[in-house]
Amino acid sequence: MDKRSSLAELTEKTKSVLLGGGREQIDGQHKQKKLTARERVDAILDQASFIELDKYIERSGATPGFESKTMAGEGVVTGYGTIDGRPVYIFIQDYTVLCGSMSMAQAKKIVKIMDMALQNGSPVIGVLDSGGSRIAEGAAAAAAYGEVVKKLNDLSGVVPTVSVIAGPCIGAQAYLACLTDFTVSVEGISTVLLHGEQIVSSAMGQKFDVREFGGAMAQNARTGIAQFLAADEAEAYAKVRALLSFLPMNNLDDAPYEASGDDINRPVPELDADGDVGVADLIVKIADDGVFFEVHAYYAPEIITGFARMNGNSVGIVANAAGALSASAAKKAARFISILDAYHLPVLTLADAGDIPVESETQENDLISAVSSLMYTYAQASIPMVTVICGRAVAAGLLAMGCKTAGADVVFAWSSAEISALPAEAGSLIFYEDEINASGDPLSAKAEALGKYKNEYASAFNAAKQGVVDDVIAPSATRQMVIAALEACLLKREQGKPPKKHGVMPL
Repeated sequence: MDKRSSLAELTEKTKSVLLGGGREQIDGQHKQKKLTARERVDAILDQASFIELDKYIERSGATPGFESKTMAGEGVVTGYGTIDGRPVYIFIQDYTVLCGSMSMAQAKKIVKIMDMALQNGSPVIGVLDSGGSRIAEGAAAAAAYGEVVKKLNDLSGVVPTVSVIAGPCIGAQAYLACLTDFTVSVEGISTVLLHGEQIVSSAMGQKFDVREFGGAMAQNARTGIAQFLAADEAEAYAKVRALLSFLPMNNLDDAPYEASGDDINRPVPELDADGDVGVADLIVKIADDGVFFEVHAYYAPEIITGFARMNGNSVGIVANAAGALSASAAKKAARFISILDAYHLPVLTLADAGDIPVESETQENDLISAVSSLMYTYAQASIPMVTVICGRAVAAGLLAMGCKTAGADVVFAWSSAEISALPAEAGSLIFYEDEINASGDPLSAKAEALGKYKNEYASAFNAAKQGVVDDVIAPSATRQMVIAALEACLLKREQGKPPKKHGVMPL
């Protein structure tokens, strides 16, 4: 075949492949308010940066007696490109081609792109939109997921991985979303379930509400599978791009530095005013330019996690938003800190937590193990850790939130902080029992005892005297003190730990 003829054939074949499953399937995708695989490429990557690989592959492993099904591309688009000029590798399941079903060939395409990301130290982005396994391939189709799972495990902690649930994610497919570092779900089109709607409805004997149990909000608020919720695909891919701007390319790289005109010594005088300061407001007030990128906003909102920049450097933030820790909040914080540790990103902890209430222990079976996991995660982390006690740090609220003895490099306490081994109410009754009993006015005596306990035993100054905190600061100085502490620890590398493969996290 001469060059002219071969080029004409290339043009025709490429045009056919770029149409995916055909115009009818594309129209069906659009009717569901879903983008096609290649439209998703354009939405994720820098313009004209995408290089596609293996777009002509057609392979079938159909078992005897089943029809052989294969199409060019095998239901997934793979390749590499850039986001803000930084290289990334992507795989996007193409629902217009055999419903994006997972086959042995599709798995090999995905694994190939992951291997390239691993070799080159670049993030991986996956868009999940699949009808499940290519059932004509029998057990091999199910085993194909194992290849992808194994490779995701190889990537974990080496290069950042992000998945976007942009369609059905049923059966074994559902596990893939949980195995990436971060997951984004999209309102109206994301579904994550182990069993399809028909099967569950039949088992329950009634119509099954997919949105309630497996929809985008359920993935964020109920199960915690997803860390981000997007109103549509455009917002989802914008979140992916924003997220990657805070992350390094790999575990040996530095996170991108973003210069800011925000004064590192900028005081925040409103923090010195009487009254409680909401931790969400506090984060915004001390971050560069007031920008905070929250992670897992809808799951266990009693603790806040996310990214900000302090003097241009990317920092992970963990902050108590309400009272004592819950099991879900502890798990959420522990996982986030684990990710920060994997990619050597500093953690700023804003602690304001009391002891575990009796009713919480009786209602949450896994509370003790969950809080233990959070303590374990802080203790094993080797990243720069700065803690500010901006409210209460009492008993478990002190131990579990980045305390000095668990490995924090610098711990500050606001002058108004309450720091104690016991809740003030219990401590005052124990320490001043005789005075209370001898008083003719028990109520007044208890109130007086409570004030004395807070001033004498639970004050920030008493904690500083004992070395539990490194310094007592004015709330208005939080930004400048945190930045100075973080920058003093940026090159931290821990030494002297006993040799081991890894520790064992509490169940």
